[in-house]
Amino acid sequence: MNFAPPRAATGNVQSLDEYRAPRAPLRRQVSLDEERRDDCQGHWRGPYLEGAEEEKGVRLFRAMLLQHLRLEDLRPPPCMVTAANPDDRGWWMYWRDWRSLERAVLRFRETKAKAQLAARAEHIPLLSLDEVQFEDIMQELCQACVHIEQRALLVMAFLCEVVGRAVRVGGWCRAADWAAKHVAQCATPWAVKHGGWSAVVERAGGPRRDDALLAGAAIAALLAFLLFCRSRLRQALL
Repeated sequence: MNFAPPRAATGNVQSLDEYRAPRAPLRRQVSLDEERRDDCQGHWRGPYLEGAEEEKGVRLFRAMLLQHLRLEDLRPPPCMVTAANPDDRGWWMYWRDWRSLERAVLRFRETKAKAQLAARAEHIPLLSLDEVQFEDIMQELCQACVHIEQRALLVMAFLCEVVGRAVRVGGWCRAADWAAKHVAQCATPWAVKHGGWSAVVERAGGPRRDDALLAGAAIAALLAFLLFCRSRLRQALL
């Protein structure tokens, strides 16, 4: 008995180039980020950081991105959690800038512009994009919002949407590198012309009512403690 499989008729075989019917979608391309997770050492200390304002802008963008990923229920890759260059002014000044930026971000998430930026980011082919094409997209966005008062923060919000999508579909290392470089080289000069990053985020964040309440509560607690120590000392002396 012959167990050889029967040969298909050659006349019925059709090449893929001639096949016009709809095909099943291809599997998502695996990015280099997923193949080499341990090679990336972070994105916040690149050679494009030439001054204090560039470092401050990248540091604020990192905090803004991590908050965006948390609000979108996305786990950040380890390379995004790595620390940025510390603020020479101390943690208090950085915390004050971040609190102002955080208030601006939370207000921005309630506007229609947030949904528009997210929809625009969804149409960016991250896995087939190079840095030149990425910068072309960013330049188009900058030209579209040239008359917007908080232009730098709008650009940073769009970059958060782009990197957040990259975390979902792949290509996050390239996206984070390009985003940090754009913040340092393009958004920071605009911020410097408008008083620096601290002034920009303070205007965007509005009045610091919660910070004033915290400062008042701290002063009141300190005065109460001093009065208590004074009364205890008087009782001990008597």
